[in-house]
Amino acid sequence: MGLAQAYASTGNTRLAIGSYLRASKIDPAKADTWYHLGVSYLEQVESDARILFTRHRNSAYLQALIADTFSEQKALIQSDQSYKELLAMPKFPAGTHASYGFVLATHHDLAGAEREFNAELATDPGSLMAKLGLARLHLEQGATRQSAKEIEDIFKTDAGFLRSNAVRFNAALTQQNRSELQRALEERRAAGEIREEIAALFRNDAGDNSGLRRSSPETGTPVQLTNLAFSKAAGLYADGRYGDCTTLLASRFSLLQTKDLQLLAGCAYSTGDYQNAFAAATKLAANPATEPEGLYWETKSAEQLATEALARASELDSNSPKLHVLLGDIYRQRKSFPEAEQEYRKALTLNPDDTGGLFGLSLALLADGQNNEALRQVQAALEKNPDDPELNAVMGEILCARSDFAGAEGYLKKSLNTKPEYVPHVHALLGKVYAQTNRTQQAISELKLALPGDKDGHLHYQIARLYLKVGDQGSAKQAFEVSSRIRREGLTRAAVAMQQGEDEIEPQ
Repeated sequence: MGLAQAYASTGNTRLAIGSYLRASKIDPAKADTWYHLGVSYLEQVESDARILFTRHRNSAYLQALIADTFSEQKALIQSDQSYKELLAMPKFPAGTHASYGFVLATHHDLAGAEREFNAELATDPGSLMAKLGLARLHLEQGATRQSAKEIEDIFKTDAGFLRSNAVRFNAALTQQNRSELQRALEERRAAGEIREEIAALFRNDAGDNSGLRRSSPETGTPVQLTNLAFSKAAGLYADGRYGDCTTLLASRFSLLQTKDLQLLAGCAYSTGDYQNAFAAATKLAANPATEPEGLYWETKSAEQLATEALARASELDSNSPKLHVLLGDIYRQRKSFPEAEQEYRKALTLNPDDTGGLFGLSLALLADGQNNEALRQVQAALEKNPDDPELNAVMGEILCARSDFAGAEGYLKKSLNTKPEYVPHVHALLGKVYAQTNRTQQAISELKLALPGDKDGHLHYQIARLYLKVGDQGSAKQAFEVSSRIRREGLTRAAVAMQQGEDEIEPQ
């Protein structure tokens, strides 16, 4: 633990992860280890994304990461455009057609989705993602029994793949389709034709979110390494036997060449063995020739491993309000608002007066569009603690979201001594209040104080518009330039936020 913290303090995140992993194996019941491991994985995600944006802006792997992020955040319009741009590039990662197919299926563009799934199969006949996509389409087209049979075949080929991707299959399915599929699977289970686990993956209570789900790297059919030549790995991948491919390659990890590491990263991630995917990706990222590809797989696997580690921490220390608040904060920062709300509510169940839990829950509800519920929570909390700066800050933000700028002003002024990391945001909100109430110079003054917290460029953009309003062309030009630079160099999630659009603070 001490070594991991030392590595982390000097910015050696990968080495910190390795030490936290060793600590977790020595004492797997220590929640603190899992929490710090999860945070370290998230820090690696941010570091990788930063390098991709600064060194490999034109890489297909960066474009794929942006497209995948849009898809995961259910930003359908942006993900559709990003996948189109990716597919127009000379080369793109395997699985791109299938990923785009799922976006189109969520759009209910079944013909377009079928086109993309078939395009994936044309280049990779064993692609389980494309086959899972076609099973989804057959369900929506009314061929429920066919869909159930295809799901069973996928499980037999690679159980880990289905465990890891059942959530994607279920996303945005109508309740009727889910019920029909569940009925078909239950019938096959009762007849002894499929395993209970397959039916369980598609039950209504399985949920649409994998935020707290831990994957399993188990495979369908064990590989007898003594009877398989090393060159068989590519054949296993081509057959969709990703778990078997992973087992074979991982057993000789120290001997793998670049092409084998590339194969291992894809196979391991596909079957839910994110640890081996991360290990292969780390070695690829250390090679200048394969750095973009390595960073891509490392980012994606680290996100999954972070979720698993944080879920383990939550389970091990379920009676700690502080840990639940910390986990809620992390999920909220990642825009996983249902998971954040769940953690905050756990904290408040243990301690109803936990200010951090109330503060976080209100922000999560507000970010998730549940403004009325957020308002109810904060109003109740302010009755007990009317001078609490965090609660006043949230109330000010809620009222801004409701366009009650006059009402928000008093709360925001009372919150200027809130948590240091939140103060720039309070200044930004006050800037919005002043702009919307025609106090442009005061708005500019507040936004200047908020600029140090501008991570995605939108605050510089907003102050530039206000400079134009008062005729300060030079300052406006400079602010626009800084906004553009931050946007270009921003992290993946910051880029996503900008492409999704930000409300302008000036009066219309």
